[in-house]
Amino acid sequence: MMSMALRAGEVASGPRPLDLRRDLIQVTELIEEAFGPELDPQGWAALRELRLTARLAPLLQVLSPPGHRPKDIIQGFVWVEEGRVVGNVTVQPWPQVASRYVIANVAVKEAYRGRGIAKRLMHMALEDIRDRGGTWVVLQVRENNEIARGMYQRMGFQELFMEYRMRREGLPEGLTWPLPAGGELRPLYDEDWRAVRRLLEQAMPQAARWWHGDRTPAFRSGSSPSWQRKLTRWLGIGHKMRWGVFFGRELMGVLDVDVLAFGEHRMDILLHPLIREAWSGPLLAYGLRYLQRFPNRPISAVLFAYQHPALDALRAWGFESFVVLVNMRKRLL
Repeated sequence: MMSMALRAGEVASGPRPLDLRRDLIQVTELIEEAFGPELDPQGWAALRELRLTARLAPLLQVLSPPGHRPKDIIQGFVWVEEGRVVGNVTVQPWPQVASRYVIANVAVKEAYRGRGIAKRLMHMALEDIRDRGGTWVVLQVRENNEIARGMYQRMGFQELFMEYRMRREGLPEGLTWPLPAGGELRPLYDEDWRAVRRLLEQAMPQAARWWHGDRTPAFRSGSSPSWQRKLTRWLGIGHKMRWGVFFGRELMGVLDVDVLAFGEHRMDILLHPLIREAWSGPLLAYGLRYLQRFPNRPISAVLFAYQHPALDALRAWGFESFVVLVNMRKRLL
């Protein structure tokens, strides 16, 4: 087993397992250097949390109960040169499926690139996941990172679809796009989650359903109660609105708008393929008009390659893709 053959304290130069107490601060610095330009507010929040974990790692190792140590959550490998971490790969369990794992934060300092460090760390991560009984590995890579994409393809990873992380600094103008006739738009609440789950199964292609199994819990949460929505205007407390597009009794579309007192407002859209072309633009315009009654903050959205009409609508309103990711997977067993 790799954990027996290669211990964190035995390597002064080259690859070794991640040691939380020694390495995590340097790993956070490496992640910020490699991925800082593409991080959205949620990404920066995750990096801040990782940095806090790095500072508290020695204390957490002592205070955490058995089976819940930080090392059980944050694992991976580093490459060390002259006593400094110059490369990293993180291995994390997939939240909803025990046999799937995520490889993340594959980063090498610029001065050390081109030496095969990332490839060696990737092979170590894959072997480690096999040792744990993992059957699938997933990762994301920037669309324009041709070197990394090529490496992952040669290692047997399959490209599934593109993910577009989009942002606009404020509300666009010209939001007079009316909703099409034939459908009824009304708020959705927590008790509607089963209908939303059925729509998830109908609205996404097979590869996306496989990948987005972890989206289902996010869709369990419906519109905030009316009192919370009122407090948004009076006290600056954020809230969520969710609308459903109904044809008769069948739910055919969902629009989520997260109104935040600080940071970026967020939008999410899910439409059945039969109404995707006609409803994407009008429904997004409806959500943007709703945001007009709140502070004019940046707005973000995450869309996917199969949502072409929604992508086109946001681009027409001045939204830009600040990062485009390729979602990839590899079967181990």
